[in-house]
Amino acid sequence: MSTGPSSLLATLSLALPVGLAAQTGQFVVRLGRDTLAIEQYTRSADRLEGEQVVRNPRTVHRIYSVTFGPSGAAERYELVTHNVSGGPGPAETRATATFQGDSAVATVPRRDSSATVRSRVGAGALPFLGQSFGLVEEVTRRARAAGGDSFTMSMLVLGDTAPMPVTVTRAGADSLILMLDGIGPLRARVDDRGTLRGVSGMGGTAQITVERVQGLDFASLGKSFAPRSLGTLSPPDSVRAHVGGAAVGVRYSRPSMRGRTIFGTVVPWDKVWRTGANEATIFETSADLLVAGTTVPAGQYSLWTIPAPGGWKLIVNKNTGQWGTDYDAQYDVARLDMKVETLKQPVEQFTIAVEPKGKGGVLKLEWEKTRASVPLSVISRP
Repeated sequence: MSTGPSSLLATLSLALPVGLAAQTGQFVVRLGRDTLAIEQYTRSADRLEGEQVVRNPRTVHRIYSVTFGPSGAAERYELVTHNVSGGPGPAETRATATFQGDSAVATVPRRDSSATVRSRVGAGALPFLGQSFGLVEEVTRRARAAGGDSFTMSMLVLGDTAPMPVTVTRAGADSLILMLDGIGPLRARVDDRGTLRGVSGMGGTAQITVERVQGLDFASLGKSFAPRSLGTLSPPDSVRAHVGGAAVGVRYSRPSMRGRTIFGTVVPWDKVWRTGANEATIFETSADLLVAGTTVPAGQYSLWTIPAPGGWKLIVNKNTGQWGTDYDAQYDVARLDMKVETLKQPVEQFTIAVEPKGKGGVLKLEWEKTRASVPLSVISRP
């Protein structure tokens, strides 16, 4: 049974089990060995109050609150963000949103002023805040209360004109699978009231793990994170080279190992991988090339791979400019076998290189202890 936004209000009164008042919780969000965020919250019958310290790209301290009406629907949201790492930008920003019926009105900071953004979000929508699992827990509680095998609603990032769709699928007696628009799948462990016990995004787009903890010294730990921002988690990079007279370039993002097992875990076997992070990886050439013996005309393409224990495939695709999960096989130009080698030393940060070699060159991908490559050469014209 699926519950959509239009029927959500009828179930919201069931979303807060008896005895929920004054419940508290703490979460630690990790990416591999690195702590991305810490959070603590208090949930009463009509209010959720929480605070976070988030470490990327800079360290910020966020204080948020959501006020709920008699039906359980969110009515008002407030967010105060403190820049504690000393990076560029204001020391403090404030944002608010009011929810009424199927609409939301948000006031968000814009440079030295503020802007009002109105959006239609559907009845029962919740605010969304990156790395906040106090807010995600509101979704899992509602999904549990609604019953059935699937549940849908929406969440709003303040400042956006359209909400993000949220889907929750039952995956067992104590498990739910969440998709927050393009974020996920997140596999959540919950109790019978929907209280979050843990979350794993491994093998999906988020790659995070979330642990519910007790006794976290939030103030001391948050203070220690202030000078230790993580920066951009998968920074953009580019490489350019001349291969047999052709100008060849690659633009991509570079995730890091962070103590994780990459291939077969972070990057699943036998599935299309964006070959980096964030936006789709771009390959461009000024001349027609032979790539692993297959003609690739001059132009711009996206690159994808299918890693597998028995060998890798490189996919050259005509679509460009899309997010790295928006792969469409109908635009494939070629699927090419790659040479795979085991490296003696692990490569911490994913690296793409174009290496000129004789009259041609080699395109190399390296991460963890794997190198996958294809030969390149310019097609000679009579």
